Amino acid sequence: MRGTQARATSGTLALAALWLACASGPTLRNGVYRDRAQGWSIAAPPPEWKRVAVDGADLAFRGPSGASIAVASRCDVAVVPLDVLAGQLRQGFGAGSVLAERDVAIAGRPARLQVLALAGGGRVTTVTRAAAPCVQDFVLVAPSGADDAAAGVFEAWWASFAPASEATR
Repeated sequence: MRGTQARATSGTLALAALWLACASGPTLRNGVYRDRAQGWSIAAPPPEWKRVAVDGADLAFRGPSGASIAVASRCDVAVVPLDVLAGQLRQGFGAGSVLAERDVAIAGRPARLQVLALAGGGRVTTVTRAAAPCVQDFVLVAPSGADDAAAGVFEAWWASFAPASEATR
């Protein structure tokens, strides 16, 4: 009986360690965050941007002006047209109006950038990339006055995104 309990306990500990390793999210090495589970990497923002936890985000940072940037990646999902994905994201933020919208590319794939005015002030800039079987949403939330300073950091950050080859998934 004791041997069975010891094996069960060591099995439970091994399972917990594996779960913690998978749940820890992207890890930093040589200035680049890597998410091994989903196979992507992205450059670290400037050092004054501190990593924070944000529900639903795989990786998030808060800047010195109070602006925040985040990326959320979902794989094995139905990939629909970018305008549909961008519209869903816009609705989720309850944006007051769309200030700008344009097509961009991330890692050679089409993406949609939109700048949204928030009803209470400030702006949200989103970039949505869809490359089956994954969708990534990059988000900048900036209070009034901080959006211009943070916009350059955000653009360099999402532009550094590098997925694993979609052919290897």
